[in-house]
Amino acid sequence: MTTPLPAPAFLPLDVALDAPRPSSPIAAYLLVDASGARLVAGLSFSNDATPVPTDQPVRQVWLDPGGEIDNFVARAQPAGKVRYLAVAVTGALEGPGAFGPDGIFGYRLHPQTIMPLPWQETTVAFLAMTPATGQAVRLTGALIASQHEAVLVEALGPGGAPTPQARQVKLRAPLRDAALLSDLTTTPGGAVRYGMVQVEGIWRDGMLTPMGVRNVER
Repeated sequence: MTTPLPAPAFLPLDVALDAPRPSSPIAAYLLVDASGARLVAGLSFSNDATPVPTDQPVRQVWLDPGGEIDNFVARAQPAGKVRYLAVAVTGALEGPGAFGPDGIFGYRLHPQTIMPLPWQETTVAFLAMTPATGQAVRLTGALIASQHEAVLVEALGPGGAPTPQARQVKLRAPLRDAALLSDLTTTPGGAVRYGMVQVEGIWRDGMLTPMGVRNVER
């Protein structure tokens, strides 16, 4: 049985970077590799065993080592050559600028609080009926994606079309995960790709902002 989605509301990292002063906890993946720890808005899980950021370093947030950061780095899940953990953070966000090793990262955050991001397991049908106030959600559905837009639907019929009466939710922006898209089925002509996926993201402003999308048909 699906239960109501919980508070508090979270702000996706890519939205927070464009906000003058983010007032809600920021949702992101903590990514740890040889360069150190940083926050990224999204990860691609379709690149062999190592998750890869979907944004360039200028849209990533450097975290200076020490204190609570070190504790969460130790808790991050190993995956290939990196470690990662979905987190919610508050703090003073600096940038755009040049931060971290060789100044390659565009932002820096001095955390005030940090906690694991509390995913709510849900469904496309339930989400479509739920007010979008920044909930962190995980759900499985059928992805239909083109160059300009993407939606998640309950079920697909032949040829990648939604089944009659299938409910759907819109993704906030076209997917930037080229590796995932290449794993999906392509319609004749190649304009649309589709397949069953699991999405982790933030349900806000009537749209789903995906942080991580995994192909469940591989």
